[in-house]
Amino acid sequence: MALAIFDDWRRARGFRGAQAGRHEPYVFLFDGRDLIDASPPARVLLRHLPGGPDDWIRLIAFLSPRFAGLSDALDTAPGAGGREFRANDGSTLELAGGPDLPLRLTLVPGDGPEADLRVDTLCQNAQELELSLLRDILDTLPFPLWRTDDAGGVTWVNSAYVSVVSDRSGCAPQDLPWPLPDLLGDAPSPADETPRRVALSGQPNRWFQIHSDRSTGAGQHVAVPCDALVRAETTRDEMMQTLAKTFADLPIGLAVFDRQRQLALFNPALCDLTELGPEFLMTRPAFHSFFDRLRDSRMIPEPRDYHGWRHAIADIEKAAATGHYEDTWNLPSGATYRVTARPHPDGAIALWFEDVSADMSLARRFRAEVQTCQAVFDHLDTAVAVFSPAGVMTLSNAAFTDIWGFDGSATASPVDAADLAALWQAQTEPSQIWDELVRYLSELGGREPWSAEVRRISGQRVVLRAHPLQGGSTMVQFRAEATNSSCHVKDRPGRIATPAI
Repeated sequence: MALAIFDDWRRARGFRGAQAGRHEPYVFLFDGRDLIDASPPARVLLRHLPGGPDDWIRLIAFLSPRFAGLSDALDTAPGAGGREFRANDGSTLELAGGPDLPLRLTLVPGDGPEADLRVDTLCQNAQELELSLLRDILDTLPFPLWRTDDAGGVTWVNSAYVSVVSDRSGCAPQDLPWPLPDLLGDAPSPADETPRRVALSGQPNRWFQIHSDRSTGAGQHVAVPCDALVRAETTRDEMMQTLAKTFADLPIGLAVFDRQRQLALFNPALCDLTELGPEFLMTRPAFHSFFDRLRDSRMIPEPRDYHGWRHAIADIEKAAATGHYEDTWNLPSGATYRVTARPHPDGAIALWFEDVSADMSLARRFRAEVQTCQAVFDHLDTAVAVFSPAGVMTLSNAAFTDIWGFDGSATASPVDAADLAALWQAQTEPSQIWDELVRYLSELGGREPWSAEVRRISGQRVVLRAHPLQGGSTMVQFRAEATNSSCHVKDRPGRIATPAI
């Protein structure tokens, strides 16, 4: 309806325009930026214009370089008289419409004597512009592109393809023979369109992931460089082989469960420690199935009931996901396993099974020996205290507790000789003996046995004897004697020192 008047005018002038050799004008009608109507030649022109967000932008991008001042003129309404622009080739563009009316653009191509009137020059120019743009894009792509015919011969290539073939053959691009060789070598059948990875010989070799499309009959191919991907995969495979060899020699059993909680990796030590056969582990059992088989093989601590066992397995999985699971399993067979679970990337979980039976047996024997030694010390009549080279008390017996009222085994923090000297000084008459004892305990060089006597406030005499031990430790003996003799100190063999009181 909006172009009815123009169509009548066009039909009236059709014969005269054809005789005069003029092209049919292109008429566009816009409401704002929305195309509401266009003449048939205008629609043909729009179809040949380069792509863009909408018809308005595509058309203005095509017309602005040809008609100076067009972009600024579009900011205001043309008015009742309209506006006309003229291009260098004789083409004219008329703008008509008002503030409340649609904008009409009428484009009339030029009729120079050199123009071929049998061809729509605007459409041809638009097609050539788009063709040039596509050629520039394809030539600037870093991916080799080429096209082959039904026989597999190369019929078209881009600049990246020429560069690859030139580097591979070792000659300049202008010296390459035509047709160029196909990078695929033996071209795949039309039904085989899966990507192929091809290595091209050279220094160094270059890898390409080639994608082919034969839906149109001829072959269209794209080669995507994948050197970095191949290097990463090679490094990963080498690392996996190294890890597999390392895990194979580990005495610790390893079981890795993926994010679906299926066994993804294990080592031979796992089979030896859990007595689960490789044929079962290679089926990739689920997390719970793995522990159920351990329970059937009596390779876990004996559970009280099955319901509680299932809850325990769920707790293991939850604690492993956060990296807070570590436990010692005392198995019915007498063996002791340390089981550790740690989270891995991508939601995986790794379990470590370590046989610590020998360590636990050694620790038990050592603990029993310590307890036996402690029991022997506790049955001695003489009070004994052992100090480290740093002057910290590491061992005392029951007689020491009876004399001084201090139980060293009941303290959580280390107690040094200076703190004990204050305790001793508070229970004895004033004396320099305790300062000398503290200095003696802190000496690091060679020392001789040391002895002294002090008197408690109650009048009881206490004899001190200090003996250096191997490794820098010192043993101090305290023997209480009921006597009224004066207090004296035997500082070194052959010398008696009387403390000031």
